[in-house]
Amino acid sequence: MTAPGTAAVAPATLRAEYLDRLGASDEQGAIDVALGAVDAGLDVEAVLLDVVAEAQREVGERWAAGAWSVVQEHIATHISERVVSAVARHRPAGPSSGVGRIAVACLDGEWHALPARLLAEVLTRHGWDVTFLGSSVPAAQLAVHLHETGPDVVAVSSSLPSRLPAARRMVEACRASGIPILAGGAAFGPCGEWATAVGADGWAPDARAAAALLEGPLPRADAGRVDDASREEQALLHTRRPELVAGLAARVRAGAGPDDQLADDLGHLVDFLAAAVYVDDPGLLARFLRWVGTVAVPGGLTREELRGAVDDLTERLADSPRTVALLRSEPVQEACSGTGAA
Repeated sequence: MTAPGTAAVAPATLRAEYLDRLGASDEQGAIDVALGAVDAGLDVEAVLLDVVAEAQREVGERWAAGAWSVVQEHIATHISERVVSAVARHRPAGPSSGVGRIAVACLDGEWHALPARLLAEVLTRHGWDVTFLGSSVPAAQLAVHLHETGPDVVAVSSSLPSRLPAARRMVEACRASGIPILAGGAAFGPCGEWATAVGADGWAPDARAAAALLEGPLPRADAGRVDDASREEQALLHTRRPELVAGLAARVRAGAGPDDQLADDLGHLVDFLAAAVYVDDPGLLARFLRWVGTVAVPGGLTREELRGAVDDLTERLADSPRTVALLRSEPVQEACSGTGAA
């Protein structure tokens, strides 16, 4: 267990120790690091965000680099969820101070609930009365909850931009109830630009920023820029997804036989294309294409296969003008060639 005096240790040092415990699949050791830091006087919010959350970010980077397997990533995430619960029990927050009531949820299809769980805990410690709705909340179920409970704000979290159509459904549910919605997570773009596109009233890059933003009322946003053409072409991509994935697999790796990892990656490609069409932003797809070249997953889509996959999609989707224009756009073509901004 971490020795007394932990509060004098830099969060980066604690984070390294915590990562060591995650790497060893040592749940109790990770809990001891976190609770030892709290007992030594380190602020609970700092433990949760500067140690646990930042360590999880590193876990994701290690998985993408091929240094950790997906099993190791899953174990680490499970341990961090247990650590958050242990910290909350060990040093419970005081009663809500009347700041307001907030519902925290993950978008439909988003199963990575740890960032939302961290946000819920941080907001509780800032005096909010928080209801944590968990992972993958359908918009229809959110609408029922809003009707029954009427919170002051809804906060939604997602890591994948492919979930942006689900975000729009969440926004529409909140608008129908007259409740502002705050978006957070990598799904909404590095600067929150896709949160604006789907009509969210605010965006925060992390839990600390969200708490600061919620100190004042959220300004009501406009309706966003998702139009009927975007909806129609995104829906068509969703409907044709199985056919497109099968065709792409035959094109990019002819004669190699079925490969589950390749099919998964090609499915993500179609999903990210659909999301880019939905918010009318080729940069969204370009970021995904550049990311593909940075991951090391055995059997997965490679950078060398991207050009053929994009060309094949352009041919197959010739009857969808907005989609074709996006696939032929400069950012997407540069990403396929391995050039352009990272």
